[in-house]
Amino acid sequence: MATTLSNVPAGLLPTTIAAPIFDKARELSGVQQLARRVPLALSANTSVPVSMDIPAAGWVSEGGVKPTGAASVGIKQMQGKKVALLVPVSEEIARTNPAGLYDQLQQDLPIAIARSFDYAAIHGLDLRTGGAGPFADYLKKGATSIELGTAAASAGGMYADLVNGEKAVTDAGFDFTGFAADPRLKPVLKLNVDTTGRPLWVDSPADGLTGASLIGYPATYNRGVSGVYRNSGNRVQVATITGSPTGGTFTLSGNGATTTAIAYNATGATVQTALRLLGGSFAQVTVAGSAGGPYTITLSAGAAAPAPLTAAGALTGGTSPAIAVTQSAPTDTNLRAIGGDWSQAAWGSGMDITIKVSDSASYVDEAGVTHSAFQENLVLLLVEAHYGFVKSDASAAWVAYTDAS
Repeated sequence: MATTLSNVPAGLLPTTIAAPIFDKARELSGVQQLARRVPLALSANTSVPVSMDIPAAGWVSEGGVKPTGAASVGIKQMQGKKVALLVPVSEEIARTNPAGLYDQLQQDLPIAIARSFDYAAIHGLDLRTGGAGPFADYLKKGATSIELGTAAASAGGMYADLVNGEKAVTDAGFDFTGFAADPRLKPVLKLNVDTTGRPLWVDSPADGLTGASLIGYPATYNRGVSGVYRNSGNRVQVATITGSPTGGTFTLSGNGATTTAIAYNATGATVQTALRLLGGSFAQVTVAGSAGGPYTITLSAGAAAPAPLTAAGALTGGTSPAIAVTQSAPTDTNLRAIGGDWSQAAWGSGMDITIKVSDSASYVDEAGVTHSAFQENLVLLLVEAHYGFVKSDASAAWVAYTDAS
């Protein structure tokens, strides 16, 4: 049963709180800074028509038939999609220091919203689960692809790569207006040199690599461009047995639980069964590997990222047998920038951020562990907002810069 706390609104966040959150999210989002903003319906559930270009005006005689503006542009329908975040906080803070609670929301929510929005608008995916995102349109869909490092140093290096993308867009009849880039692009460009070892890029406006400019165009930097974060790994883990044991068992532990003893020569299917019994993040885990390993342990796309697994072995025979678990690095999309004609993309946000409050519900954290708000003296804030995004069907208006290295 949900409980409303007297100092925490159970419905809409006050405008003085919600407005700065939306404004800060816009500052942190590369896509929102560059694309056109259009009004979204107040309820965020009604589709609104969005023109994807400037209509062409025509000269007519007095009393002549006037041209229709919508006839010469593409019209897309934008509908708000919900983005949500569950925030557990101390009940004492929620009751006695609501101002501090609002400060925390204003600090954390814009970052979470901006990252999720950019990843969905660029890749068409949900940043949290890796599944399909909320928007039917996304910038990489059909975009021209250019691999950074394609041009030789004697031919301009990565500077030429960026300009070739600009040329592809302008040759198609669009205006190249800016970049949304991954922060890792900056050091890559700074390390790019000519045939004599001199850097092609330096931090000065004259050379076009500053915090807000790239080859003369506005550039924004956000981790949502690639989707790689320092804490987004552990979805693929590998358990490896060394020392060629001839007997014994091992166990795997994660999220505060430990498997039953597993034979040294177990198949991947056997290890999978043992891990699934742990529940939580491991309830739908898949394990591949032959008898004796190594075992590749993969979480389902919808599961929360778990804490790294640990292994303990009671292995016998062989030469100093042991078992260890390694974690893979977060999956990298290799996208370092998306550039093009940003007039061909539009976004909108709802007017309000809603908040639901409970001090008795339970929740599952990122590690897959279930918590009781009542038992742990917590207040759960379920925060929800609505955003919409559309782009024109002209895929030639966009270029995706990748870096496989």
